[in-house]
Amino acid sequence: MFNRFLRQPARHYRSFQLVYALLALNFLIPAASYAWAPHLAVEQYLRINALLGGLPYGHHEADSHLWRYLAAANVMTLGMMCVLLLANLRRFYAVLWPLTFMKAFAALSWLGGYLQEAHTPVFLGAAILDGVTCVLFVVFARRAHAEIVPLKDEALVPRPWLWVDGHGPH
Repeated sequence: MFNRFLRQPARHYRSFQLVYALLALNFLIPAASYAWAPHLAVEQYLRINALLGGLPYGHHEADSHLWRYLAAANVMTLGMMCVLLLANLRRFYAVLWPLTFMKAFAALSWLGGYLQEAHTPVFLGAAILDGVTCVLFVVFARRAHAEIVPLKDEALVPRPWLWVDGHGPH
């Protein structure tokens, strides 16, 4: 199956599958850590900020249950949207727009945070990474979607599944 995946005629679809699988993991794994091991996420953030020359961060983010649970839920939702697009790009293509909006809003929020606290360069880094992620969302999904429109599901590896005909995987 892997050889068939690599040699399929839908190369943009193949690239989309690889990129979105990585993006889904990039959201699902951190979301779990935000919810259940927030100190790990905060420590990583503080190390990156220090590496970028930032001043010590004076807020106690890991102790905030309110913001921690909201962040975990939002990031888990990003991961779930990537999984939906992976499962069936045709059926769930409309999910691309709220996915991109949510991440773009995060990018703008990070940028706003950096403009308020320029001594925290990790905010700028997060804004840039989130902006790049938005570009990846749109470029890979749009190219793949345009490519698969004229193709039958049987030509795609993996085949779209998840409620294609009212049922689960084929």
